[in-house]
Amino acid sequence: MAKRAGIDQIIPDLEAHMQESFNTLVRKTMRRLATKKRSPVWTGFFASSWKAQLSPVQPKDRVEEFSPWSELAEVKRNAVWNKETVPKDYLIRPRFYPPERQFNYKRRVYIGNSAEYAIYALENGIVQSFVQGPEMGRLIKETFSERKPLLSIAFKTKEGGFGLTAGKDYIAYKEL
Repeated sequence: MAKRAGIDQIIPDLEAHMQESFNTLVRKTMRRLATKKRSPVWTGFFASSWKAQLSPVQPKDRVEEFSPWSELAEVKRNAVWNKETVPKDYLIRPRFYPPERQFNYKRRVYIGNSAEYAIYALENGIVQSFVQGPEMGRLIKETFSERKPLLSIAFKTKEGGFGLTAGKDYIAYKEL
């Protein structure tokens, strides 16, 4: 028989759930920001530079100092200067994911962008729409809601009995 947790376990269980959910939210937010849908993309460097830490993120990383984005930026700049067609190539490879540490949900965590030109990249409003819009609210609700894990067992059954389904094998699922 399963051992029941006492009332004295409610607080530690809730703390553990909050801690796990908070760190999951930080990781999910970083992953979602590192996409073309939620970050402006030219070379992919900005979308690859989202970082989570305990102090405000300083935007000081220059694209010219990081390969392969430096090469992409140079090719695109040359195309612009030479009035040629600018290649659509970009590379999003998160540089600070997953975060190096676990965060305490009782402390403030800053998620910011370390690209030197972050303030200019934020002008188009894509990031603000994600953070202040309904998508972030849904993400928080989804991440912090308590879910019971479902276990489904698949087995073969003969459930067909009429017309075209008579005698056919089917896969049925039983949730536990």
